[in-house]
Amino acid sequence: MEEKIIPKSLPPRWDMAESIRNARLLLSYASETGIVLPPEIIKSIVEITHCQESQISSAELVEMETRFLQATEALAKAVSPVTVASLRASYEKRDDTSLIGRFRRLIWRSSPKISLAALSVRRFRLWALCTLILLLFVQIYWVIGFLLTADVAKTLAQDEADKVKKELLLLEQKQLNNRLDELRNAGRGVASNQNAMKRDVKILEGEMVKKLEEISAIDARRENSISTTDVDLLILNDWNRYWRWPVEFFGSFVRESSERSLKNGENAGIDPYQELLKSLKTAKFVLHALQIYLLPILYGLLGATTYVLRTLARKIRDLTYTPETDIGFRLRMNLGALSGLAIVWFIKDGGNVQLPLASLSQFAIAFLAGYSVELLFTAMDRFVTVFSDNAKKEK
Repeated sequence: MEEKIIPKSLPPRWDMAESIRNARLLLSYASETGIVLPPEIIKSIVEITHCQESQISSAELVEMETRFLQATEALAKAVSPVTVASLRASYEKRDDTSLIGRFRRLIWRSSPKISLAALSVRRFRLWALCTLILLLFVQIYWVIGFLLTADVAKTLAQDEADKVKKELLLLEQKQLNNRLDELRNAGRGVASNQNAMKRDVKILEGEMVKKLEEISAIDARRENSISTTDVDLLILNDWNRYWRWPVEFFGSFVRESSERSLKNGENAGIDPYQELLKSLKTAKFVLHALQIYLLPILYGLLGATTYVLRTLARKIRDLTYTPETDIGFRLRMNLGALSGLAIVWFIKDGGNVQLPLASLSQFAIAFLAGYSVELLFTAMDRFVTVFSDNAKKEK
C-alpha cells in the first residue's frame, strides 16, 4: 500500500527560527568577506530558509534539518573566530540605556540606538579619560610639591649653614680679640717690641674687620631671606591644605588636631624657619605616600586601560568582540592597578633583586606592569629564583 504523504509546513519553533537567523547572519558575513564555502552548505541553509512556506513531509523535514545542522557546524568553523554573538554585538543596535543615552534622550526627544561594541568602546574610553585626568591632577600636584619642598629644603640648608658659619665667625672674632688684648698687654713698656706689636695688631685688626664684614653679610642675607621664607611657608601651607581637606572632611578628630596645630603655628611665629621645617616634614610624608602608593596605582590603571582599548579596537576590527569580553577587561583593569602598586615593591637599587627594566623610572615600570600584567609575574619568578638559589647554596 502506497504511503500517504500528509503535506504540512515547517513548525514555527522558536529555537529553529533562531538557528536559521544565526546561520543566515554567518552566511552573509562569509559572503561579504570572501570566505569560500562548499555549495552544499549554502544550499542547505538557503533551502531550509525558504521551505518554511513549502509543503514537505516529515521524513524530508528530518533530513533537511540534519543537513542544516551539519552545514551550520561547518559554517561556524569556516568563519571562526567570528561568531554569531560577536556579529550581533557589532551590527545590531538597541536602545541606549546608559546615562549618556538617557541624557541624549532628554535633549533630542528621541531614543538613540547603539551597538554593544560601540557602547563598550564608549565605556572604556570614558574610564581611560577619567583615569588620565585624575593622574594628571595628582602628578601635577606631586611635581609642584616636589619642587616646592626641594626649594624649601635648599633654603633651610642655607640658613643652617649660615648659622654654623656665623657661630664659627663669632668664635674666631672672640679669639682675635683675646689675641689683641694679649699683644697689647705684652707690648706695654717694651720699646723694642713696639714696632712688631703694632704690625701684629694691624694684621689682627684687618682680620677682625674681615670677620665683621662676613658676619654682617650673613646677617643681611638671613634678614633678606626672611621674606622668602614667609612666602615659602605660605605656599607650602596652601599645598598642604589640599590634602588636609579630605582628611579633615572624613575625620572630626583629625580636623580638630590639625586646626589646633595650625593655630599653634600661627601663634608661635617667633622663628619662621622652625615653622617652615615643620611644614616641610609634613609635606614630605605626603609626597612619599603619593609616590609609593597612589601614583603607581594610577599609572598601573592607565596602563591597563590602554591595553583594554588596544585589545578592544582589535576585536572590533576583527568582529570578534562579545559582551562577555567586558568581564575580562574589568578584571584586567583591577589587576593592572594592583600590579602597578605591587611591582614597586620589587624595585631595589643597588641590590641583587631587580627588574629587567630597572633602569626605567618607577612610574614607567608601574605603567608597563599595568599594560602587561605578566611583567609582575616575571619579577615574582625572579624574586623566588634568587631565594631558591640562595637556599641551594646554603645546602
